[in-house]
Amino acid sequence: MNIQETAALLTRIQIIDNRRFEEATVLAWHELVADLDYGLAVEAVGLHFRESTAYLAPAHVRDGVERMLLAALGEREDEWGNRVDADPVALAAYRRAVARRTEIES
Repeated sequence: MNIQETAALLTRIQIIDNRRFEEATVLAWHELVADLDYGLAVEAVGLHFRESTAYLAPAHVRDGVERMLLAALGEREDEWGNRVDADPVALAAYRRAVARRTEIES
């Protein structure tokens, strides 16, 4: 994610939770989320606000992206051989992000 996308992400967040941010906020967030895909980060924000009343922090975005990436792996086994079902909500968010990226690229 580039710095402009980080600012856009914070703008999306601001629309929902009314937070105030400035250039320093964008820079601080960028240090923490720059390695993430913008589309997945947007979906992670949506997941958070659908499921939580906690104040959104960069760690929540990172957790949401990880959740989607794990869901995209499909059914898998844990370290004890137990089947771990895919997370349907996270999988749907992942698919939306991929579809949006595909639309932009074509």
